[in-house]
Amino acid sequence: MSERSLAYSEYEVALAHPVDATPIAVTRENLGIVDSLLHPLAILIRQVLTRPGSIERNLILIDDEENIMQALDAGIEIHSLYYSGGEMFSPGLIRKLPPDVNIHEVAKRTCKKLFENDKISRVFAIAHTPTPCRLDSLLETSCDIVALEDLTISGNIGAIIRTSLAFGAGAIVLLNAQLADIYDRRLIRASRGHVFSLPIVTATTEEFIHFCQQHKIPILVMAAQADRGIQEIASLAGRLVIVFGSEKDGCSETLVNAAMFQVQIPTDTKVESLNVSTAAGIMLYSRAWFNLSQVRK
Repeated sequence: MSERSLAYSEYEVALAHPVDATPIAVTRENLGIVDSLLHPLAILIRQVLTRPGSIERNLILIDDEENIMQALDAGIEIHSLYYSGGEMFSPGLIRKLPPDVNIHEVAKRTCKKLFENDKISRVFAIAHTPTPCRLDSLLETSCDIVALEDLTISGNIGAIIRTSLAFGAGAIVLLNAQLADIYDRRLIRASRGHVFSLPIVTATTEEFIHFCQQHKIPILVMAAQADRGIQEIASLAGRLVIVFGSEKDGCSETLVNAAMFQVQIPTDTKVESLNVSTAAGIMLYSRAWFNLSQVRK
């Protein structure tokens, strides 16, 4: 058996073990370029690109250097790093990488096949899925908490995460979502990697309402038909939970009934509704004076 074949066999054995097992050091020298979908690393990448495979392996895929840098700054454990098509990493990224992270080249044609009809990334990383935050972690912030109920569009969620961080919100709660939804590669891109910079919790609507009531945190829901405008709420001192539902349906009746405040953004009647990420940006900007003051303490 050749040295190259032996290396492949050893790595295939490593893939058969849980990802939290002691990693085997693999370098470009003993695995060569990833130049086929049958290559062990190509098999791993294809698995992680699927929701079931990502969950089973407890791994996620992070596109683009900017997002990888954000992940490293947040302490995310990088499993391996990949480049294709002559792309080069910045010295800043290389300096941030732990010494045990292996870098692999992917042939350009293989890279296209790996991503198929999805966005092709020529610089990406495989990382260990971050440990989920618990509801109790929300007690550690004195800033507003943003909750998103039944939102499914990754672009909207990612944009709201980025806006929440910019305007000083303390945490994000995704209601009725799964951990795998948080670290979808499209959501990571839409957040510009800031999904790793805020505590993010998943819970059911009922669990979250119980938590807020137990700890006496007032709930505010955004509702198009509410009597109050955001200007009446913007000046409130003290932490709020601000909940956004989908543009079409808004928040559930359960949440509306549990809310202390219902607030709407005044708009021209010719416009039926605002995109949820736009509404979140307006509301969070109105609360930035409070949240950023807490961040700076």
